Amino acid sequence: MELSENELIQKLKRFQKKDARIIRGIGDDCAVVRMQESQYVFTQDALVEHIHFEFSFIDFFSLGKKALYVNVSDILSMGAEPLYFLVTMGIPSRILYKDIDKINRGMSYAAREFNINLIGGDTTETKKDFFIDIAMIGRLMQKKYLGRDTAKAGDLIGVTGYLGESAYGLKLLKESKRVKNSRRFIERYRNPKPPYNIWKELIKHGIPNAMMDISDGLLIDLGRMMRESKKTARIYMEHLPIPDVLIEGGNEMFALSGGEDYQFLFTFSPHKKSLLGKTHKKGLPVSIIGEVARGSGVTLIERGRKKKVAIQGYEHFRKHL
Repeated sequence: MELSENELIQKLKRFQKKDARIIRGIGDDCAVVRMQESQYVFTQDALVEHIHFEFSFIDFFSLGKKALYVNVSDILSMGAEPLYFLVTMGIPSRILYKDIDKINRGMSYAAREFNINLIGGDTTETKKDFFIDIAMIGRLMQKKYLGRDTAKAGDLIGVTGYLGESAYGLKLLKESKRVKNSRRFIERYRNPKPPYNIWKELIKHGIPNAMMDISDGLLIDLGRMMRESKKTARIYMEHLPIPDVLIEGGNEMFALSGGEDYQFLFTFSPHKKSLLGKTHKKGLPVSIIGEVARGSGVTLIERGRKKKVAIQGYEHFRKHL
């Protein structure tokens, strides 16, 4: 990095929008924001080189967008609207300012998509690997949050979009392979924008009882939801929204345990099934993949029989195959 920390911070100020609620933004020890009385949610998520990404597979602009998207996804999954974020970057000497500028531009692009504002953060030097860590705040859009602990017995289980796209995109990049619609899958890996339009419809009609995003894989994330809700889930393989090319190539497992889909996984009352149907008719893809019952864990069913899956999904600090 050819700039000093102070010079970098001054450059970063360009990406802060004007907002009357921001009393003091970038440039002090803390940001000061005037906020109305409400309920707020907070999240923090980092992307670390060689753990979450490789620069050989993602460009700097896309990395900036992705870093913001994964945090926006967390905020939305709680039933909240994202408002502000702070960013910390660990920068090794081999990373140039022009690269950091591209990351900042990527973040700014994604921030405009969701009308959120950068209010501060930190920069630090690292010896080897790059990381970007974002903290974000959002405001609940209803009286009760949507979390992992509010699924009810008798609920149906829904998922937005398609599963396995991101993991398959990464596979194509690693193998330098091209198939039909390769760009679709590679873009999903590089730019996993949360399905905001679907989310707005779900929230507007008060459909979800519980919701989370799929970051580590359908099975492991659904397992976390069931553990927090003290319930069991039955998932039907034939109901999963898996792209045909994955099925044809024998890559269906990416839909179950691939991770980084950043689609929304939610449970809802059967009485709201017709409302969900209206959402689907608007061209916003939502699939009903199973149901919630009393018990514990997740059962995967294929053609009427229980199906065992060796790899549930990604989990930090555990050896992966």
